[in-house]
Amino acid sequence: MSFFKPKHIKEGKMLLKGVRKFVRYNRDLIKPEQGKTIEMVEGEFREKLNDASTSKEDLDKAAHVLTEACEKSVPSYQTSMLKENLEVIFVAVVIAMGIRAYFVQPFKIPTGSMQPTLNGIIAHPHRQAHPVKGEDYTEPGRFGQIWDKMYYGRSYINLVAEEDDTVLLSQMREVKFMGFFPRTEIPCSSGRVYTVAGPKGKVDDLITNAVNRNQVVKKDQAIARGFIDTGDQVLVDKFTYHWKQPTRGEVFVFVTRGIAGIERGFSASQRAGGSQHYIKRLGGVPGDHLKVEPPNLYINGKLAEEEGFQNVMSKKNGYGGYTSGMGYQLEFNLGEEEYVALGDNSGNSYDSRGWGTVPRDNIVGRALYVYLPFGHHWGRIH
Repeated sequence: MSFFKPKHIKEGKMLLKGVRKFVRYNRDLIKPEQGKTIEMVEGEFREKLNDASTSKEDLDKAAHVLTEACEKSVPSYQTSMLKENLEVIFVAVVIAMGIRAYFVQPFKIPTGSMQPTLNGIIAHPHRQAHPVKGEDYTEPGRFGQIWDKMYYGRSYINLVAEEDDTVLLSQMREVKFMGFFPRTEIPCSSGRVYTVAGPKGKVDDLITNAVNRNQVVKKDQAIARGFIDTGDQVLVDKFTYHWKQPTRGEVFVFVTRGIAGIERGFSASQRAGGSQHYIKRLGGVPGDHLKVEPPNLYINGKLAEEEGFQNVMSKKNGYGGYTSGMGYQLEFNLGEEEYVALGDNSGNSYDSRGWGTVPRDNIVGRALYVYLPFGHHWGRIH
């Protein structure tokens, strides 16, 4: 288990993450040749870190070389104030990464697989699009939008054509603003590119009927219209599972690394980006026998008793019961270090029924608390 790795290995991994953040924060200050030096030294450090035969002393020396390469990448004419700020950034990064690595980590619900327990990102389209700007569509004023943002995580979109044009829907693409916030670029045949806040998969849902039909728009005609509610943002407790085994019925987060059934569906860029994080309900623990008989879940021969399972099986308040699907595995005999992950939105959840069990080493922690937005599920997660 990662918690019991040597301290210098953990610190080495934290240093690598800190270096990546340092480079991002100071990209405009670092010259290309200095950036290449940092990449080379970082690669050498990574090799030593992954080599089990590397001693602590050798790793410390490599860490010093890497840190020095970063420090030298800042132009010499910068003031001492900048140097102090850089040191603050390094300290802040180390502290933040330490908290993130061992105690608590924020996580955003990306999909609807856990609804209605937890919300993913939801698009609410307004399909009509008269040629007159705003004729058929109203949205709250500034204060109303601020309230909706805090209460529902809601962003309003009313993208209107600035000229007669043809929208190239097939060339829409998702980009990251500030390396984190999803934006969707919508190009047109004129060369104009509109940018909308939100992931492409959800902005697609807001494209108006007129544009979907023929892609040709007139000036002041709506291209995309409606609003997007962000997914619930939760705090994941990464500490408790170091001292106790995961408990059946808890909502938990895990990485997909090494789970072949999931990774087969990833694109090359997703695989290159490292492990993805999934959030599900922990359906079974080592030694359990599970069987799905829609709409029910049986554990060790008995109807599942935990509150979360009872909610799903009730088929009330938005829950639809446990479902079967073509090719899905509906029965499990769990061995050591094996866990079953099930989505509460069973009919729309790709989970252990489709790709198998979760290894113990993949478990990150339990989902503890929804801290944003305030309107749907704010509070402790059950």
